[in-house]
Amino acid sequence: MKIEVEFSPAFQSRLSLEREILTLEEGSTVKDLLDRLAQEHGGKIIPLLFGSEENEILSGLVVMINDRTFTGNALNQKEIRLGEGDRVNLLYFMSGG
Repeated sequence: MKIEVEFSPAFQSRLSLEREILTLEEGSTVKDLLDRLAQEHGGKIIPLLFGSEENEILSGLVVMINDRTFTGNALNQKEIRLGEGDRVNLLYFMSGG
């Protein structure tokens, strides 16, 4: 299935991409998508996707799938399946002063 991924400025600065279309296996999850992006783009975006613990999605990551929004914390607790033609936006929020 084809998934369109749009990257927020934090990702764009590391990838020099605004969007990408990926082909994933039917029944793939958001975690599968993030693993695939990490595999394809390596160290450039891993710090924006995953925390220090194995398979932990960063709490500062926000994933929008069509009209639904999920935080990294929610994705660590729940498996979200993707469907053909889904549009995924990856946003990364930083805080501090």
